[in-house]
Amino acid sequence: MLAASRERGLEGVVAKRITSAYRPGARSRDWVKTKNVRMQEVIVGGWTDGQGRRAGTIGALLLGIPDPPGNAELKHGGGLRYVGQVGTGFTASVLRDLERRLADARQDRSPFTAGDGVPRSHARGAHWITPTIVGEVAFAEWTHDHLLRQPSWRGYRPDKNPGEVQRE
Repeated sequence: MLAASRERGLEGVVAKRITSAYRPGARSRDWVKTKNVRMQEVIVGGWTDGQGRRAGTIGALLLGIPDPPGNAELKHGGGLRYVGQVGTGFTASVLRDLERRLADARQDRSPFTAGDGVPRSHARGAHWITPTIVGEVAFAEWTHDHLLRQPSWRGYRPDKNPGEVQRE
């Protein structure tokens, strides 16, 4: 069923014990939701500051993919299309490592020069970097605006160069 839901582009499958009853507004261990999760390699182009318990550290990474696909020349920000931000999936040690890597790669201008750029609400207070860090996110789907829906950081992809990243 899960494979069939994935083929049809559905969010996932809800299953229940055959003997369980439906109780409006009540959660039960008898009902289980299994989501279809997709993976996407991404290039980090910047970050926003954290708030609340993440104040003083990274709030979200701003992500992109090369445009056109296979564009190996991402120097000086050329050809990076914004695909969203990710603010979840980080451990404390990953955040510390990211802070070091991002500080070493800072630049003054946005590297997102392809497409419509970064929406103002996402760019407000952003810090930009040279787009050399490749990572991977899990996500639910692509939105109508070609952004990642519900992305979660999965980790670095040191085996990939930015020019090898493609939209999955």
